Amino acid sequence: MTKQQEVVIKPPVKKNYLNNKDLLAEVTKSKTEGQMTNKLAHMLQTLCARYGRKGNFANYTYNDDMQAYAMLMLVRTWKSFDPKKSNNPFAFFTQCIKNSFIQFLNQERRQRDIRDTLLVDGGLDPSYTFQMNYEAQQKADHDDNNDEDHKSHTSDARQKDSDDITYGDDKPDGLVSY
Repeated sequence: MTKQQEVVIKPPVKKNYLNNKDLLAEVTKSKTEGQMTNKLAHMLQTLCARYGRKGNFANYTYNDDMQAYAMLMLVRTWKSFDPKKSNNPFAFFTQCIKNSFIQFLNQERRQRDIRDTLLVDGGLDPSYTFQMNYEAQQKADHDDNNDEDHKSHTSDARQKDSDDITYGDDKPDGLVSY
């Protein structure tokens, strides 16, 4: 090959794991049949699995449980997607999965707080997160009490100052004496 002849190699076209057009077609097909097709179920499972690998959800020990909960919610709500209103089922189902993951994390947090409260009541050490939240709450309560004390001292001082003010008629032009 000479310098004049350069071979241009194009990178392969990246294929998305889920095509919005195919997903829309599968949703409308499932709606006409009245039940979810296997292909749609597989697409939604793939979407859940990929969303579960996102950085903000990937390292949870109960990631599989979050994905299972998201699939359960998708199976319950897939019919609520209306192709007449939107032609983007990918965004709809991704938002459903995101909401399901957040609901699951909130449920886990409530369970963790109950467990930690029982551990504290039993004289045992709670989780590190519970300890940090407890300390932060104590600091916030302490700061709020200091703010209230400062406000009450300030208002007491203002009240005292206003008690000292007299509006006498003996001063010319209504001057105030302190």
